[in-house]
Amino acid sequence: MPGSADLQFAANHNSRLARRGALAKRACVIARLPRPAAIVFALILAALSVWCLTTQPPPIKVAKKGGYTDVRLYHDIAKQVATGKPYHQAAAELQRAHHYPLKPFVTMRPPTLVVAAANFGWRNLQHFAQALVLLAMFAWVMAFEGKLHWAERVGVAIAVPAGGGFVMAQGLLALHEYWTGLFFALALAGVVGWPRKWGLVLLPIAAGLLVRELVLPFALLALAFALFERRGKEAAGWVALIAAFGVFMALHAQGVAAQLRPGDIASPGWHAGQGFSAFLKAVIFTSVLQPLPLGLALLAAMLPLVGWLALPGRAGLFCVAFTTGLVVMISAFSRADTFYWGAIMLPWYFVGYALLPRAFWQLSRAIRG
Repeated sequence: MPGSADLQFAANHNSRLARRGALAKRACVIARLPRPAAIVFALILAALSVWCLTTQPPPIKVAKKGGYTDVRLYHDIAKQVATGKPYHQAAAELQRAHHYPLKPFVTMRPPTLVVAAANFGWRNLQHFAQALVLLAMFAWVMAFEGKLHWAERVGVAIAVPAGGGFVMAQGLLALHEYWTGLFFALALAGVVGWPRKWGLVLLPIAAGLLVRELVLPFALLALAFALFERRGKEAAGWVALIAAFGVFMALHAQGVAAQLRPGDIASPGWHAGQGFSAFLKAVIFTSVLQPLPLGLALLAAMLPLVGWLALPGRAGLFCVAFTTGLVVMISAFSRADTFYWGAIMLPWYFVGYALLPRAFWQLSRAIRG
């Protein structure tokens, strides 16, 4: 006869399985659409496609030719740090000299990337980024083993390096958002391929948090999933990471505050509310889609969203929730001159292209009822 402890363990185990099953049932959005909803979805998708091909969204705002850019700023800070000047002092002086805001403190990037460049050089960082793209490609192909057809996995193997083509331009790697996207790529591959080995997900997110605070939404979403599924150890790991990040940012804020002067510029804020076109333009102007005619580029930037809706199970729900959150964030808060936020979507976002045939097949089945 099983004891009370055994019965309690079995009950808790069944409860966790039920919660994971509930998450899985909510995923694979397109395949679970009833026929009327599938028809409406297809009509909305067609309307959005026509809109992409015909709309003329407001242009992005870039520096004037020969003007001072963010890339030059970070390179100049790295040169100053390489001579021995403290990061926060060098960053404050250069941002002030070139009329960059210093308020609030997040207008100055965390020191990690620039300090690394000062010590190892941008060329070595480029080699490291290229290795991360190759690792991400391998991780995504292995993550889909047994989950996708071999042809779809070939598509994944093409999509990841295509989305990571920015590593060929050393200058772009001074933008922190591209590194954020690389760490997202590795973490999401872990979510898809090895959901129980949450340490494989936590590690790249920890690295990403040292580079850009825009990584925080991933950690919060992972914590929410762990809490819902009652995975105590995983939840504790995410809580510890978020707490450590809070300490790191508090120290960074102190470093910025020590350099402030009364006349320093404040940021105009992040509430432009540009809408969905802002997200699409952000993806276009940070990726290989940029040379395409604008209408085709807008459509190409939208299509991976459809592909991600075809991913089943808990991983599918996580990826859809995460992608949707970033779309909303960029659409609601980015400005015309912060289009580089789109780099956080690369290279992992392009995996949605490999999932498109599956998504359209699911949609056709749902329409047929």
